[in-house]
Amino acid sequence: MSTGLESWTPVKEVAALSPFGGSEFVLTIIAVAVWIVWQIWQIKSENSAYDEQVSKLQGDLSKAVSGD
Repeated sequence: MSTGLESWTPVKEVAALSPFGGSEFVLTIIAVAVWIVWQIWQIKSENSAYDEQVSKLQGDLSKAVSGD
């Protein structure tokens, strides 16, 4: 089984195999930032939906239990 590489050439010469080589750290930071923003948005969205449901059912336990 061979990798197809016969020598340890500089990375710049093998760029066709990995066109974005060296950008893994930056892409990881971007992915983590997007994930954190999504988590914050999701929490705010769920909290507003929860608050809306609580305000609708405030003080009416029978309505809350029946699912109306």
